[in-house]
Amino acid sequence: MLSKEAKKSQRKYRALGYTVNWFYWDPHNVSKYKLKLQRIIFDMVGKYNPKVKGTSKEEISLNGIKTWKVSTPNSDPNKILLYFHGGAYIVGSPQGYYSMMSYLADTTGTTVYIPDYRLGPENRFPSQLEDGVNAYKALIEDLNYKPSQVAIGGDSAGGNLTLATLLKLKELEVQMPVASICLSPWTDPAATGESYNEEMAEKDVILGPIFKKMWSHGIRNFHAYYVDESDMDEKNPLINPIHGDFSGCPPMMVQVSTDELLLSDSRSMKETLEKSGCEYEYYEWEGLWHVFHLEVGMPETIKSFKMYGEFLNKHYKVTV
Repeated sequence: MLSKEAKKSQRKYRALGYTVNWFYWDPHNVSKYKLKLQRIIFDMVGKYNPKVKGTSKEEISLNGIKTWKVSTPNSDPNKILLYFHGGAYIVGSPQGYYSMMSYLADTTGTTVYIPDYRLGPENRFPSQLEDGVNAYKALIEDLNYKPSQVAIGGDSAGGNLTLATLLKLKELEVQMPVASICLSPWTDPAATGESYNEEMAEKDVILGPIFKKMWSHGIRNFHAYYVDESDMDEKNPLINPIHGDFSGCPPMMVQVSTDELLLSDSRSMKETLEKSGCEYEYYEWEGLWHVFHLEVGMPETIKSFKMYGEFLNKHYKVTV
């Protein structure tokens, strides 16, 4: 059963459905005005939502990528989480995730680095992947953290970037991070999964309105916002990680909600991890929506973060 806080947030998001719907635009004819306004509104979430008392942020550069280092009095400076924000690869920023990262850092006891990776449609694939790999390498090569101190993670598009980064690090034979976490990861940008349907769109208070508008225009998926049609290959695991081989990758925790369009993304990813022989933990949240964790005041959010914290702290190998 949903908490009273979750029910209140759910009503709020349903009321915002028409506003979200207005932001839809044809990926082949992008409205710069709508895009700019959407990014401003998204960033306001992190600016005005609550933070843990004593939260601090420091702006640094990771291989030329502007990055926020977020910590609280409970953060261990030797336990590092490289976190990639969500936003369909077109919106989102460290500022927009400041509130959420404050609570994630505090609850998991980690120090969080959140890169301001390049966004589409201005920057096309593989720009985001290049930034993901370079940010991780900078933590190891420039800040001198050991891979055993570093986990990586992300939500939605940031979950996609987490998984693609792992596959690219494997390809490059770079030593892997110690663990990874994914929050409602976007593993199937081609939208081939069974949960991409009208019934689920009615349930999903976040993604539902914009997907219904998109489908009404004859467009089935979001990938065109950041991947050129000439580069789109449904079987390319660096775009669609459900087709990846994750053997040799670090342990992973995946969480998803049952009332979101991307439910099949996580279920398919679970199958991929099983086939790859990759160690993982998997959990579904009943009745919640896509990346509900942005609502940091909900008991479900804190419980989720505690689960991620327990998972990460099983795998960190830190010697101080």
